[in-house]
Order: sequence, then C-alpha cells, then structure tokens
Amino acid sequence: MISKIAVVGVGLIGSSLGLAFQDLEQVEEVVGIDQNPSHLQQALELGAINSTASLKEGVQGVDLVIVATPVGTIIDLIEEIILYLDQETIITDVGSTKSSLVEQLEATVAGKDQIYIAGHPMTGSEVVGPGGADKYLFENAIYVLAETEQTDQTALIALKALLEKLGAQVLVLDPKRHDQVVALTSHLPHLVAVNLMQVIDQFAQSDKLITSLTAGGFRDTTRIAAGDPTMWKDIFVYNQAEVLTAIEAFEAKLKQLKELIVEQSEEELLEQLSQARKSRLQLPMKKKGLLPTNYELIITLKDEPNAIGRVASILGEEGINIQDIEVLKVREDGGTLRLSLSQEEEQIKACRLLQEAGYKVFKK
Repeated sequence: MISKIAVVGVGLIGSSLGLAFQDLEQVEEVVGIDQNPSHLQQALELGAINSTASLKEGVQGVDLVIVATPVGTIIDLIEEIILYLDQETIITDVGSTKSSLVEQLEATVAGKDQIYIAGHPMTGSEVVGPGGADKYLFENAIYVLAETEQTDQTALIALKALLEKLGAQVLVLDPKRHDQVVALTSHLPHLVAVNLMQVIDQFAQSDKLITSLTAGGFRDTTRIAAGDPTMWKDIFVYNQAEVLTAIEAFEAKLKQLKELIVEQSEEELLEQLSQARKSRLQLPMKKKGLLPTNYELIITLKDEPNAIGRVASILGEEGINIQDIEVLKVREDGGTLRLSLSQEEEQIKACRLLQEAGYKVFKK
C-alpha cells in the first residue's frame, strides 16, 4: 500500500496532489521537495505537505515519488533520485509529453532495477505555483498512466487505485498514442492562444483601444496563454514531431478559410462555419469512448442571483453528483447550462427533479 509519498516540485500540480492526498486515510505523510524555499513554505502553510527535505533525504524510504516539475528537468531528476530509492518505490511524473521520457527512463530504471510509470494529469490552471493549489483539481479529470511492455503491472494497479481515490478518471495509454492526442487537444490550442495574444500585442502597440475592447470570446480563447512559459517551452520541444503535425493540419485549414474569404465564396464559407458550429455543439463534455459515457442535461435559467447554485442544491440534496458544468449561452434574460452526469439513472432523476422545480430542461 502507498502510504508515504515524496512530491518533487510543489507547484500547482504538486501541491494540489499533496492537498488531495491529505484526505486519504492510507496516506500517512507527504514530503515536499523543491529548490524554491518560498514554494515549500507556501505548501506547508496550505497543508499540502507534512514536511520538507532535501532531494536525497526526502525520497528515501517512501512508497511513491512524484516528479512534478517541468518536462525538461524530469529525466535528470529521476536519474539522480534513483541512487537513493528502495527497489519497491514507484517513480512517476506529471509531464505533458510521454514518448521521449518513457523511452529514456525505462532504459535507465531497468538498469537499476527500479519501477517507473509515466503519468499525466490532464487538468490544471494558468495560475503558477502552490498559491493556485486545489485539492479538487483531479475530481473527474482524466489522469493518463503510460503502459509499455516493461510496465510493472502490480505497481500500475497500485498507482491507478491511489489516483482513483482522488476522484480522477485514470486512463492507461500507450505513450505515443498519448502524445498524438494531446498534441491536437492541448498543445495546439495553447499555441493558437499564444499566437492570438501576439497578434493583439502587435496591433495594440499603435492602437490601445484594441486591448480595451477585447470581448469575452477573445478572453476565453486566450486564457491558457497565461500558463507557465517554461513548462510549455519544454512541452513543445519534447513533443516536437506530434506538435508540428498538428500545426501543419491547422495551417492547412486556416489557409482554406482564408481562400474562401478572399474569393468571397459565401456558400462554402457558410458551410464551413455551420459544420464547425455543429461539431462544437455536439462535443461531449468528456470524451466518450475513452471514459465511461456521460449523460447530459440542458437547462434554461433565468437571469437572477444564485441561479446556478439553486440547480446544484436541488441535485446535491438528492445525492446526485455533477461531473462537469458548462455555460453554453448567456443572454440578458438568462442563459443555458449544460450538466454532465455519470449515470443514466442520475440523468433521469435529475431531469425529473428540475422539471418539478419549474426548470425547462431536456436530456441529451
């Protein structure tokens, strides 16, 4: 059983994991390790870690070491800590790219008879450091564990069970398959957000009104550009091939749209826009096929204080857990809300409860 954990890097993810582990009875101690003394102090004050230690001292005698640092530092750190670990200690990381890490580190740990299981919690925030830590960050979030022919199955089962106790939806994937998917769904969107910000910055140099009039859509689209630059630099370097493939596909589609605008091909442009709208509206809040099917409700709300809170209270009082929530549309007189539930029975019950409470709601 995993009861003593060392977290190397107590930033957003490391401290969030530490906070979440504190609620588990099986976890007796979380040791924090970081080169930044202020991060360690913050993590202690938050209760994310129980103690601090040097790298050498902190990883000795623990059941699990989580390396929660930027991708570019993970290999060197793991190669160093292997010197001090017990053979049964599980090593994992939280890096957003997997193939190159797994290839190098599996060869390293095999030579030292150690256990390494690559990981990637697909959740986070643009907030940097332990100040943004949230113990609920992993609830209903996909947490990828990479599996290869060399993976220790006993350790994989133990780590998977631990993460599921945090509320995470653990998905076991081949490292290359992971990198292909996240290049499209995570890495490309970040590049797009960065590029949008650079365009705005360029034009704002001569017209300050531009930044004053950035609408909600622009802010939503560029929010992730505020993420940790060091972390994202490493991601793009270590997942270079897959990121470049995603960029090329994006460039081709953007060029196609540009040509339609240049040629004023109204019918084709309308078709492209309509198809994109249809695809976005049909997009599940969680990826079906990768995780258990989610059951959704669409609710129309009035524009009044605590409108969303009352919906959550009605369901919460009946023990119905909302896996995810999304505001689809905001109008002057109210808005439209989409709720995601994990079971069909909960969807049916929630629909009935909300209709009885006077809400306009339908199942999707």
